[in-house]
Amino acid sequence: MRAFLFALLLPLGCAAQLNNWDPRWYATDSALTFHDDLDYYLNAYSEKEIRAMRQQVSIWRMNFDKLMRGTIRELRAYSEGHGMDGRTHDFDLPIAQREGRYRLSANPGKIRAFMFGSISNPPARVQMERWSRLMKKYENEPDVQLFVVYGRELHPGDRKKFKMYPMPKSESEKMAYAKEFAQLGSLPVLVDGLDEAVYTAYGRVPNGAYLVDADGRLVFRATWADARKIEHMIDTLLRWYKAGRPAGFEAK
Repeated sequence: MRAFLFALLLPLGCAAQLNNWDPRWYATDSALTFHDDLDYYLNAYSEKEIRAMRQQVSIWRMNFDKLMRGTIRELRAYSEGHGMDGRTHDFDLPIAQREGRYRLSANPGKIRAFMFGSISNPPARVQMERWSRLMKKYENEPDVQLFVVYGRELHPGDRKKFKMYPMPKSESEKMAYAKEFAQLGSLPVLVDGLDEAVYTAYGRVPNGAYLVDADGRLVFRATWADARKIEHMIDTLLRWYKAGRPAGFEAK
């Protein structure tokens, strides 16, 4: 959360806009692994979009020194990767839009991309729309699954935009938030429990993104979800599988 606040405090047009992720991959005869994107800058957004997100939260009323100390602790713990265990953690969660549950390990052979989000998380709200467009793109690819895990509120009860969404105190209240968040797009929204077990297992990153390959390997982690990067990696994996998983797979 504090990493997000720090990114919003940066002057517009500065390094926050620098997209320095390495899109290359490393191929073996059994896996295709991508470079993690554990930077804390909001490089997925334009200056206009960051300005709009700034207006939704009360970062200017916070003590700056306290904010910076908290940001550094957060970066050391999570955003630089130390708290993000680089492996797949199974989960079995209810689905907000309908009856039923989704279990990660019950879908072998699928490429699974997911992000964390919440109704009081401005970047996740933007990405919900962008990932929904990706879902439309891959609707004829039965081996691709995209979804959201509804995790922790990023700015609960903050300002006019999120005043009606304090930190949920019950599973039913959190489910109600998730159902409302789901209306922002078309992706399935899975709801983590109040114990935040899944959110914690994946590094406690409010808008983190993850890619699991068809063999269940976690092949990408990101501090901030970015639909463009997820699209690039899914397309690459699909080409690699169709090519027979060659160890010498090259970029196109």
